[in-house]
This record gives sequence, C-alpha cells and structure tokens, in this order.
Amino acid sequence: MSARSDGLPEYRNPPIDELAIGIQFPVIENFHDAHAGLYWRAVRTEYPKVENQPRIEGPIESGDNQSVQPVIIQFPLNMPSQGRTWLTSQHDDYLIQIQNTRFVQNWRKRGTDYPHFGEVWNIFRSHFDEFKDLLNSEGLAQPTIQQVEITYINWIGELPPSNFLKSGAAAGIHDRGEIFDPEDQALSMRYRLDGGGDIVERLYVQCQPAFRPQEPDAKGSALILIYRAANSAGLTDEQVKQYAELGHAVIVNAFTDLTTTEAHEFWGRE
Repeated sequence: MSARSDGLPEYRNPPIDELAIGIQFPVIENFHDAHAGLYWRAVRTEYPKVENQPRIEGPIESGDNQSVQPVIIQFPLNMPSQGRTWLTSQHDDYLIQIQNTRFVQNWRKRGTDYPHFGEVWNIFRSHFDEFKDLLNSEGLAQPTIQQVEITYINWIGELPPSNFLKSGAAAGIHDRGEIFDPEDQALSMRYRLDGGGDIVERLYVQCQPAFRPQEPDAKGSALILIYRAANSAGLTDEQVKQYAELGHAVIVNAFTDLTTTEAHEFWGRE
C-alpha cells in the first residue's frame, strides 16, 4: 500500500475483506425494479451480473438514546415490486446495490488488494450520479439523502481475539496456575460521536466468530465497524462527502485504538 497523505494509520497487509459506502433516503415514489434494470443497461459492461435480493430495512440515526437497532434484511413471502437489486462486476470484487431507499457501492476482496477508500468513493460518486441521471430521465424525484453509512468488514483468521483485540487480551482467566484465553469472543459497542447538533453521528463496532463465505472451512473472526451520519431533514452533497471521509477516518482510528500492538505488527503497520 502507498504512503498515506491524511495522517491516518497505515498497514501493509490490513485484514480488510469488504468496504461498503452507502446512502439512505425516503422512498422514491414510483421507483420499481424495472428502473434498476434500466440503470443496469448503463453499467452492464462493468457489472455484467444481476440478481434480486431481499430488501434491507433500518432506521435513520436520531439523537434519542435508543437501543441498538440493527439493519434488518426482510424475506417477504412475495417479493415486493420495490426489491433490492445487486449488480456485480465480472470478478465479483465490485457490487452496486439499489433499492428505492438505498444506494450502496461495495468493494470485496477477491484476490485483489484493498484499493483505498478514496478510489472506492470516486466509484460510488460516479455511479450514484448516473443513478440520479436515470431518475431524472424517467421523471422520478431526486432522492433527499438522510444518512451516509461507511462499513468496513475485517476478516481475521490468523489471530484469536485474545491476540488482536485489546479487550480480548484482558479476558484471560487464571485456573490451577495457568492463564486461559477464551476460544471465541463476541463484542458489541456503540459510540455517539457528534456534539448534539442536527447531524447525528454514531460508530458501531462488532466482533464475532465467523466463517469466510469464500472459504467455508476457514474459521476466524469478523471485526465490523459501521459509521453513520444522519440528518432527517437531509444532507447536502458536500455534507455527504464530508461525513463519508470523516467516517473513514473515524473507522481507521477506531480500528487502531481497539486492536493490539501485536496485531499491528502482524498486519505491517507503517
């Protein structure tokens, strides 16, 4: 990986398995799966594979001290006319997700190195601009973006949680003159990051035992960090960019703060 210019921690071999940049907005009236199909025509050369998926539903972050509400994937008995469409690149490493309340760009590790956040952001921005052009040409309303979400999924198969999590390293117990570390750990934390203004920011951190989908026999841990910035009244394009970049910085720093020096050496921290 090249040297950073933003002052954030840098790793030669980071455990990043997936990055998703997404936005959420109120329902686009009269938007149907057929419109997603029209959008596919515009990007089909880059994203030749298409499939339907169940919808994703989740709240817009608010200032209330509410309990954690995870994103929910709905499996209806009959797929609604406004479902979720996946458009996947030839090598399965890039993915666009479209539904009438969300637009998401994913990068997934499929034998390629992590391309850095800025590159994935530019791809997201270009594809979302094309999506807005389609809405305009079809006479549909432009979305009012209420929330931007940055998700990093890290796959850690070589180190147990007691070696890569600071909280895990402190979880050993003494018994009969020996120290025993937990075989598995599950971690869930939520942080309120904003100063109480109109824009609400939160960071969610989860770590849990997992199997990597591409390697069914490979057992390890999934360390997931999700940043959200929301304003129910709407975010400007400049704010979406600003908070996306801020979310990236928050996640990189939080990842470094929550993991051990031993793990940093293993991942080649610069």
